[in-house]
Amino acid sequence: MSGTIDGPMKPNSERKHAQIIDYAIIWITLATLFIIPVIFNYFHIVSVFTELKLVTLHLGAGLIAILWLWELARKDQFSINITREKTGWDSLRKVSKHPTQWALIGAGIWFFALTISTLLSPLSGISFLGAEDNRSGYNLYDYISLFIICLSVALRFRSVATLKLLTYTLVTSGTIVATYGIGQHFDWDPIAGNVGNNRVQSSFGNPLDFGAYMVMAIPTTLSLSYFATKQKNLWLSLTIVPLGLQLAGLWFSGARGPYIATLAGLITFFLIAAAIGHIKTIVRPALVLILGGLLATALVTLPSSQNDIGIQRILSIESQITGAGKNTNEVTGGLDGRLNIWDSTLELAMQWNVPAAESPVTTFLRPVFGLGPDMFVYSFPIVEKPRAGLQIVDHTHNYVLQILMEQGFLGLIGFLIFVTSLAVTAFVIVKRLRSSDYYLSIPKILVLSLLPALVGKMIEIQTGVARVSDLTSMFALFGATIALYGVINRQQFANNKQITVERRSSRGTFSVSGILVLVVASITIFSIFIGWDIRRLSASRINAIGFSATSPVTQIQALADAQSLAPERPSFTNKLFTEYFHTALYHRDHGDETEATTLMLTARELLLQSEEFDPFKRDTQINLFQTDVALAQWGHIEYTQQAVARAEKIIERYPSYPYFVSIIATNMTLIGMHELAIRYAEDAISVEGITKPWPKAWYAKGRALYELGRLDESISVLNTAVKKQPGSEGAIYAHKILAHIYLTRGEPGDEERSRFHTQKGDEPITQE
Repeated sequence: MSGTIDGPMKPNSERKHAQIIDYAIIWITLATLFIIPVIFNYFHIVSVFTELKLVTLHLGAGLIAILWLWELARKDQFSINITREKTGWDSLRKVSKHPTQWALIGAGIWFFALTISTLLSPLSGISFLGAEDNRSGYNLYDYISLFIICLSVALRFRSVATLKLLTYTLVTSGTIVATYGIGQHFDWDPIAGNVGNNRVQSSFGNPLDFGAYMVMAIPTTLSLSYFATKQKNLWLSLTIVPLGLQLAGLWFSGARGPYIATLAGLITFFLIAAAIGHIKTIVRPALVLILGGLLATALVTLPSSQNDIGIQRILSIESQITGAGKNTNEVTGGLDGRLNIWDSTLELAMQWNVPAAESPVTTFLRPVFGLGPDMFVYSFPIVEKPRAGLQIVDHTHNYVLQILMEQGFLGLIGFLIFVTSLAVTAFVIVKRLRSSDYYLSIPKILVLSLLPALVGKMIEIQTGVARVSDLTSMFALFGATIALYGVINRQQFANNKQITVERRSSRGTFSVSGILVLVVASITIFSIFIGWDIRRLSASRINAIGFSATSPVTQIQALADAQSLAPERPSFTNKLFTEYFHTALYHRDHGDETEATTLMLTARELLLQSEEFDPFKRDTQINLFQTDVALAQWGHIEYTQQAVARAEKIIERYPSYPYFVSIIATNMTLIGMHELAIRYAEDAISVEGITKPWPKAWYAKGRALYELGRLDESISVLNTAVKKQPGSEGAIYAHKILAHIYLTRGEPGDEERSRFHTQKGDEPITQE
């Protein structure tokens, strides 16, 4: 095995230049890792909560990439000569067997699968850049940035000092966000106003993401108890306080998965501490953990307007495990909801459905390269079981399954090689540091600060939905494991006087090819960052400024300006569409048909622009369908067939949502497509046994039968509709049409029946 030190071949100026680049990359990496968890839309300066986290990641990774390219551009040649000193040739043969090298090979396979998967994606643009504001960490742009952070830590954090800085960064950011989360629990949040929630989200936008970050911060903070200073008692106190805050923050998050993962990380911490030191070395961190726990308990028991659900969430873990997945297809919290998702995901892994026609070659390659980054959300509804809820499942809630689905078996193999090699690396590190000494050196403490945090995080992502807010630190811990292996290797070989010298030959001048690569790559990086991140950030800022205005007209104009600047953003487009759509209906109700039609066509054009970027988005298709139906009702019959064609696509792509099927059936009756209305209504009715009653589907079928002249059948079906779910919209509509039928039929008793249904039809809707 070999360690490396900088050789003497480098001139002072070149060494100084290399050090400057090194320092710049290290501090950019640390700044990125610190800023991402703590930043969000402070005081609503932007309109998307987590947007600044993504911009920070992309900016940090882009700057690091440019610095790497600058280094490469300065070198005409780069060679490494390994010399042997007091070692055998076996050392050279074992180089290829280093677990860290296997980790890099696995990362290479994983990234290759990601790239090809993006090229084969049904929507390559979305697979590369992403789409949804609340979905991050799985498009290629985000993955490239995460890999750069990982490699930056692995290759540049090559000393004890830099790894200590990484530890301090994680501890400091974890303490800040934990303190902020505690403030939210006690109804204090002047920054974003996120108060009144039993489960706090801190700066993450989601309690699960907040809890996931605490999984990494808590074991890392506990390792600080080993750092010796002249003021030992003061240092221990400074360790107890942040640890107590983080434990309290984790508790208030109410996240069961992070609870279990944190426990696993702490158990790993003490096992490693006993292995690399002595059983007595666990006394100090155990005492710190107990005192930190007492501080957290004191915070938890303080009076608050919010209910403490921590105990409930912990006690429910057992029921989640023993009663998971019983008698429901709904997407719910806990393990039962995840089992439903996993069951359908495994079915998708056998079929590899995509919502678009593709060539036989692409279909053949799907299992190898997957559905494409950020494409799971479009394929999952095709195979999932029918359910009453409308939640969109955009993640498998298991990181390994997510990789399999979106990057195929090749991506999964690369990831497994990568993490398995890191696990072997961690085992080798612990084995090499095993000692009966009570004293723990700094490298041993770094092992305790980094490895248990990574173990806990790897457990958490088996049921969690990791986002950029916690993925960035996870990838940094991946790199830290590799860097730690190198630090310990060099230290041990230095002690044994077995040093391999890395000789670098460089004239320190720019080559033509190097300059060309640097310029082209830098332009590409800045173009993507400005054209995507800055453009969207500007649109978000415009919308946020408009939202704070008091005039509704100003608000709508700001939203329109933001949407025109970032038309691919569904949060902007859908909101602006809703404004146009409802305003069009208002004008129609008040007799201004021309203005109503103009506004409806404007609303439709907005969605058509959005459809060009994302033709498979569910809400866009539903809204376009509603728009086509409205125009067809208003006499523009050319939109009737468009509505029919769009309805067929929606039901084909989203067959698991009987709610939408029943709405489509209802709308089919409004545009005279009664046979289709009956067919779609029966589709929704057929799954009532495993979802819930669908009175609107019964209403649609009954009305269609009435329009077709099948009066007796219509009355029977409509009477079923009013009984299925009294007080629902479908039942109220059924009452209205029954009142009309009985009034016009004129048989004995019909007049009384008509009055009854008229009265019922005038009652308010009380159920969804």
